[in-house]
Amino acid sequence: MQVANDICPGFQVQPSQRDIVNDIFRWCMMLDGRLDVNKGLWLCGNIGTGKSTMLRIAKEFCKVVRPPLKPGYEYSFAIKNANEICSGFIKKGYDGIEDFVDSPRLAIDELGREPLETGYYGNTLNVIGHILQYRYNKRFTNITHVTTNCTDEDIKNRYGEHIYDRRKEMFNIVRFTGSTFRR
Repeated sequence: MQVANDICPGFQVQPSQRDIVNDIFRWCMMLDGRLDVNKGLWLCGNIGTGKSTMLRIAKEFCKVVRPPLKPGYEYSFAIKNANEICSGFIKKGYDGIEDFVDSPRLAIDELGREPLETGYYGNTLNVIGHILQYRYNKRFTNITHVTTNCTDEDIKNRYGEHIYDRRKEMFNIVRFTGSTFRR
């Protein structure tokens, strides 16, 4: 719990989320459980229910408990806001998002809050849909994590049936319920 308190002082697991938090910690430790340790985390649910905080906690906890990928390299992943990722395309086109396509581990925070189409010198692209499609093709080597407030229907509408269906192979879908913790 020290890692959790370092990220979010006073962190407490709500009784309604105890099972999913335990599942995520078991996933971090690569223990058998309801989550597949070879897939990323798709944390979805209502606004303010702790998805982004839980992702940050998982990132730091993985550094402590997961074996390094190779000697001297801790297990970690970058967490980037979906809007930040789209800004990379606005500034540099495909070169601005290449790292997000190819990174061995990536977490996309607030998926669905970004513009649906992002432009670069007259070219438009659904940047996040593009990245998810390419990452699906590398799903056995490149692990992706997501936080989103989008419903299943929102995902179908924003990114298409292919991405919606392929989530099952790429992600452990973890639903956060309840009302906002923000006051």
